[in-house]
Amino acid sequence: MNGILSYYTVEASDAVGDRFFQEFLAVVDKALKNPRGYHLISPALRRADIPGFPYHFLYREMAHGIRVLVLRHDRRHPSYGLMRQ
Repeated sequence: MNGILSYYTVEASDAVGDRFFQEFLAVVDKALKNPRGYHLISPALRRADIPGFPYHFLYREMAHGIRVLVLRHDRRHPSYGLMRQ
């Protein structure tokens, strides 16, 4: 997250970085409210895209919410971050 926010601050503006962070939080909130509402990529992992940005995160449904495992660029290799618990 820090790298993404730094990139947007330097290459665009603080406003773009803030918008990215707000979109990320909004998608996390939606995933918390409906953990099974996003694309299943394996028996235990789901993918949530961040609207307006080329990023998504992978998460696992837990007993008391979700656990975000990796935040990655859409062009990252599909196996990037899959070994995380």
